[in-house]
Amino acid sequence: MTTVAAGVRSALVIDMGWSETVVTSVYEYREVKSTRSIRGGKNLLNKTYKLLHTVITGKEDEEVSRESDHVISFPECEDIMCRLMWCRGAAYKSAQRQSTQLDTVVEQDETEADTSHPRGDARIPLRSTGAPRNIDVSFEKLADVCDDVMFDPSTNPSAFDDNELPLHWLVYQHLLQLPLDVRAVCMSRITFTGGCANILGIKERLIDEVSSIVDKRCWTPVTGKGVDQLRNSTQLRRSSAISRSAESPAPSESSDDTERSRSRPSSIATQTEEDAIEAKLARNRKILPQFQGQLRALHSLGPWAGASLLCQLKIPAMATVDKELWLQQGASGASRPGDVDVKIQQRQSMGAGGLIRASGGHHVNWTLGTWGSL
Repeated sequence: MTTVAAGVRSALVIDMGWSETVVTSVYEYREVKSTRSIRGGKNLLNKTYKLLHTVITGKEDEEVSRESDHVISFPECEDIMCRLMWCRGAAYKSAQRQSTQLDTVVEQDETEADTSHPRGDARIPLRSTGAPRNIDVSFEKLADVCDDVMFDPSTNPSAFDDNELPLHWLVYQHLLQLPLDVRAVCMSRITFTGGCANILGIKERLIDEVSSIVDKRCWTPVTGKGVDQLRNSTQLRRSSAISRSAESPAPSESSDDTERSRSRPSSIATQTEEDAIEAKLARNRKILPQFQGQLRALHSLGPWAGASLLCQLKIPAMATVDKELWLQQGASGASRPGDVDVKIQQRQSMGAGGLIRASGGHHVNWTLGTWGSL
């Protein structure tokens, strides 16, 4: 439904929900693969509560803080997380990502991007505590909570299980396991949904982190020191080959003339072999280039809007029964196979996208046929 609401047929849907984050690849309205991680809003809320508990009580030791010491209510802690939680940008900035892909409203210089991040402390009024009070929470600590829960950059990726991968590694591993053609289409149609997708800066951070992994490891499933050495050696060989080709002397003009004269008959033959009708159709046909092979985020109206759009589609029936013929023959009509009028030119077939199309252009009136003999 999220893919339909985004206006595309294929997409990589990242559902950042309460208990888990689910990454689903959809190709031509069909689900190809689905992977998930336990990193979601629940863990983020628990970390936020521990941060507020430390600020209010001043106790950082987990043994000292008991479960009975609930200094703040669940709704108020959730409201603070939804209002103040944000994610800092990645150290790596993708050169392929454009500002319009992530709903950037104001254009600004890259050097001024860091100044837009919140600094200082936020004064939060609490009403669910024993006595109403105000506390000051640092924005940097809130960003640290988001980094530890969603990305966890300080831990080696090999230390995680498959169900607890950070978000950027979850997306990368999901794309790596897809077929080549499906990956090329889905990676340029990334859509976000879920409550945690509304966190400030998390979409930009996720796209940049995945881009950095792709630039370092490419799309090779095998990793290690040996692979890195082989990749570096191949890069050196390519650079040396390019330098040698640049240093080699240019061919003489006579050789160019001979090559051109040799290539002329073949080009003339290919021009005569072209069909005039196909060339005319190609000129009149509007071919839209398909954007693929680059990481890009798309905005979606959400699954509810997609379901509403699908409900409004008018899908014709496979066969219609004429009212007059039904009143004349009823259930006992056309009981023999010879009484059924089957016309090949009026058959209906399933078209692209599941919609039914008829070659005749009008409804075909059918009786119940052999099913009429009860």
